[in-house]
Amino acid sequence: MRLRKSLPIVLAGISAFFALSTWAFASPPGSAPDDDFHLPAIWCSHGFVEGLCDPEFAGDGYGKTPTPLSPSAICFAFNSENSAACQAKQFDWNNKELAGSRTNEIGRFPNGFYWTMHLLIGDDTLQSAMAMRIFNSFVAVVLLIITAIYAQPFIRFALIGTWVSVVTPLALFTIPSTNPSSWSIIGLGIYWAALLSFLQSKEKKYLLINGVIITITGLMTINSRSEASPYLLLVTIIILFLHAPIKEIFKLKLKYLLPIIISALAAYEFLTTPSTLGWSSGLQGGDPNRTRGELWFRNISQWPRLIDGSVGGWPLGWFDTPMPPMTSFFSLLVLIGFFFIGLRVTTWKKNISLILIMGAIFYIPLRILYLGFNFVGEGVQPRYFLPLLMVFVGISLLALGKEPITFSFSQAFVLFGSLVVAHAFALHYTMRRYITGVSSGFTGSDKTDWNLNKDVEWWWSALPNPLTTWAFGSITFALAAFIAINYLRKPIKLSQ
Repeated sequence: MRLRKSLPIVLAGISAFFALSTWAFASPPGSAPDDDFHLPAIWCSHGFVEGLCDPEFAGDGYGKTPTPLSPSAICFAFNSENSAACQAKQFDWNNKELAGSRTNEIGRFPNGFYWTMHLLIGDDTLQSAMAMRIFNSFVAVVLLIITAIYAQPFIRFALIGTWVSVVTPLALFTIPSTNPSSWSIIGLGIYWAALLSFLQSKEKKYLLINGVIITITGLMTINSRSEASPYLLLVTIIILFLHAPIKEIFKLKLKYLLPIIISALAAYEFLTTPSTLGWSSGLQGGDPNRTRGELWFRNISQWPRLIDGSVGGWPLGWFDTPMPPMTSFFSLLVLIGFFFIGLRVTTWKKNISLILIMGAIFYIPLRILYLGFNFVGEGVQPRYFLPLLMVFVGISLLALGKEPITFSFSQAFVLFGSLVVAHAFALHYTMRRYITGVSSGFTGSDKTDWNLNKDVEWWWSALPNPLTTWAFGSITFALAAFIAINYLRKPIKLSQ
């Protein structure tokens, strides 16, 4: 890819990094789901370290970590009316005393994510946690830029379209966080495109770079969450199916060795790590008095909420940061718009692949809910299936035939406007929730003022005021989205 064509992608990447970094600072440490487990797991991932972690008893899943990481430090969880200022009232971030916490010592999650984040721990607990958020933002953007530059043009089109259409707001909140779902989203959201480019590459440079990318993103996926490994296996099979004629799939070509090795590692990780998603037993908290028929009917009727939840239909964080209808409506409009534009060009392989992925997104959560006697909204969360949704949209945007997929000016204008509006409101509501807290359902007028500088209870002293920060994040995201959608309007070649 020539430099002239690479520059817009690099500029979009820089803008995207600034936008993700704004999301990183839009909420305090502990705001991501289950951070009362994930943060201590990071601090204890290397075992006993003086001043950082004391496992107490080997293999019991509990240990002592700095007081700001203890469960009591997340005083705003599940309580929308509590701003992040409650942390300052309870503890000092410089407190080096160790307090009891749950850890990953018994291996409930793969340890790779935690082990890597541990390398970023410094003398300051708060700065360490924020460095991890910035690091994940940086990794996501760098991997996305490199993959886009060295992808086949039609794969680049699908990859960029995927990330534009699916990230608001759940992925934007989760990627710059200390939750291992960050790596699931980054890893699988890029792996599928890098793998297809790797298989289709003819030049050694493209082959090598895409090989490095699928290795990195594959390992990130495997080392994030237990369910990410079978997702990777499914996606690998589908990409091989899309790439090669059926009669060629079972031929042992040297190019297939790398995805086979990554798949073997994924299979090993899945078989040796306890499932956190309840594949065979369901998740706790359900009502055993619910009938099987009631479970199936109600959950099937409400299943779309698991898709809608990725684009603003569910609250963020600890389900205590609700998104406004301006976000959920326009984000869903963008998602559906991209999907149907992609369906303008189909092949029988593409259709079968989409059916397989959507079948997994449909069946797996319903099975887990059924086994645990749960309804949609209990236990099973949209972020568990967001990586598969990204692959689904990506494949829908692949032009596998002779005809390229294109956007008209009107389509691009509507999609860009919808995306910018959805993001701006999502970021504003997220910041408002932690700056002042919000009344239940955002009904209190004192909690929904447009001016984020009003009645500030919590904010970062090193950053500009909240409203300026929000404007910066909104503008940088809009710039990245503009460059991306403008690129998608240009006719593409179907070969490298």
